[in-house]
Amino acid sequence: MLRGGSGMKEFDSGQAGMVNVREAAKILGVSTQTVKNYIYSGKLRSFRTSGGHHRIPHEDLTTLGFRELRPSRQELIESYDELYDSYVNTLRCLTSALDARDGISSGHSRRVANYVVSLAEVMGISWEEREAITLSALLHDVGKVLVSERILSKPGKLTDQEYHLIRQHPEMGEKIVNEVEVLKTAKAPIRHHHERFDGKGYPDGLSGEEIPLGARMISVAEAFDCITCDCTFQPKKGLDEAANELERHAGTQFDPDIVKIFLEEVVSKLRGRDIDQSGDTDFFHDGGRTGGVQHSGGSE
Repeated sequence: MLRGGSGMKEFDSGQAGMVNVREAAKILGVSTQTVKNYIYSGKLRSFRTSGGHHRIPHEDLTTLGFRELRPSRQELIESYDELYDSYVNTLRCLTSALDARDGISSGHSRRVANYVVSLAEVMGISWEEREAITLSALLHDVGKVLVSERILSKPGKLTDQEYHLIRQHPEMGEKIVNEVEVLKTAKAPIRHHHERFDGKGYPDGLSGEEIPLGARMISVAEAFDCITCDCTFQPKKGLDEAANELERHAGTQFDPDIVKIFLEEVVSKLRGRDIDQSGDTDFFHDGGRTGGVQHSGGSE
C-alpha cells in the first residue's frame, strides 16, 4: 500500500495493540485533528487499513518518548477554536430552525447576536464577557421551543392565555441552558432580555442597572431587528423609523446609553446599504396589547 504520509505504513491485520484515531485522541486528551497532525508531521507512527483508516500502536501513546508530543499552546488554541466553532455553528443551525417557527424572517437570532457583538466591541467589553453575551444573544429565544408554533406565528391578537404562555419563554430558556455547563453564563441575559429599563418588564420586574448588561443589549438589538424585518404580524420599517422607535423608548423600555451607542455605531454603519437579512454581517408584541416597541412572535 502507498504511504499516505511520513508517519504512515501498511497495516498488518495480524498486528495487535492498535487503536484508531478517535481512541488515540481520547487517550491523549486532544482532538482527533491534533492526532492526525502528529501523523502527517511524522511524529507518530500510523498504519493504514485497506479501507484507508489509521491504526496507531498503543505502545507509542504510552512510552516516555511520546510525552514530547504533548500539544503546544498553539495546538491547544487551534483545537479549542475548532471545537468552539463547530459548537457555535450547531447552535446557529438550531436557532435558525427555531426562528422559522416564530413568524419572523430567517436569521433573527443570528442577526441579534451579530448586533450584540458589534455593540460589545464598541463598548470595550472583555473577551470572556463578550463570549457569554454573544451566546445568550444567539439563544435568547430558545425557550420558545416549548411554545406552540400556532401561537408563535399567529398574525392576529393573542388571547390572554396565549400571551401568558409567550411571556414564559425567558424563564423556560433559562432552564434549558442551565442544563448545559458551558451555557450557564448565558442564562441571566436569556432570563432578563424582556425586562424594561423602567421596571415594567418581565419576568422579575428589574429596572435600570439591575438588569444584566447582556440582557439590556439584547433588548435593543432584538427590537431593532424585529422592526426592520418582515414578520407575520407587522411589515418591516426602514432604518429611520427603527431609529426613531428606539429613541422614543429610550429610558423607558431600553437603556438610553445602549440605544445611543447602538444608533451611533451600529445603525450608522447600516445606512447607505441594505441590511443583510441573512444574518451574515460578520461574526414582541402587538402595540395594542401592552404598548411599547413591537416585538416578534406576537409577544414582548
